[in-house]
Amino acid sequence: MGQIVTCEIGGETILLDVEPEIQEGETRNFERWRADTYATKEPDTIAWIDAFLQPGDALYDVGANIGQYALYAARRRDCRVFAFEPEALNYAKLNRNIVLNGLTEAVTAYCLAIADRTALDLFYVKSFAPGASLHAYGRPITQGEKPFPPRNRQGAMGVSLDDLTGRLALPFPNHIKIDVDGIEERIVQGAGQTLADPRLKSVLVEVFMHEDVAPRIKEMFFKKDFTLHNADAIDYSPGIVQNLIFKR
Repeated sequence: MGQIVTCEIGGETILLDVEPEIQEGETRNFERWRADTYATKEPDTIAWIDAFLQPGDALYDVGANIGQYALYAARRRDCRVFAFEPEALNYAKLNRNIVLNGLTEAVTAYCLAIADRTALDLFYVKSFAPGASLHAYGRPITQGEKPFPPRNRQGAMGVSLDDLTGRLALPFPNHIKIDVDGIEERIVQGAGQTLADPRLKSVLVEVFMHEDVAPRIKEMFFKKDFTLHNADAIDYSPGIVQNLIFKR
């Protein structure tokens, strides 16, 4: 167990288990950085949780990392959260943070990669430290189609959203957050039936602006009768990251 850091965000107190030292072979303490920037790193995500989620709603957190936004949604909005995180060290800390905050009845963690189809594949780890990101499922290429030398190579199960909500019968989500650093389009491609279901009210997709990936993602949502809630705020300049917030 690491150090317990107390974070105040949105009027809520959330505890994070943070390793005190920088991990061997890395240049930063990713968990410490996430704790220090909890309220400022993803203001769009915090605002979306506050504005869109209602008590009793179900949230799929796709790319949960160590659980900051899953924990916040469960605590702040009294939601049922299903958190998906395939990377082994992040998954361990995600579970640790769920227990630490007394949210085992509200947040369920799954060590799964969400993708366009259900299959076994490899998960390539860019930085082998809890709290790290920019990993990749299926091939060692992260956002912006940038290859990287993986520090670890895991076996992983990938599952489509349509299989989660369909044949696997997980409780249906009212909201979905997708933050996976590179395969957002594949995830949306595997969610046609889920997107068409009127029980799904909103989806936040973090997109690295590269080529025409954002227009392709937008078109898939528009075909399912979603609108882009924050259309006026989106910057499509290549190389930046933006949150596309779709609503029914």
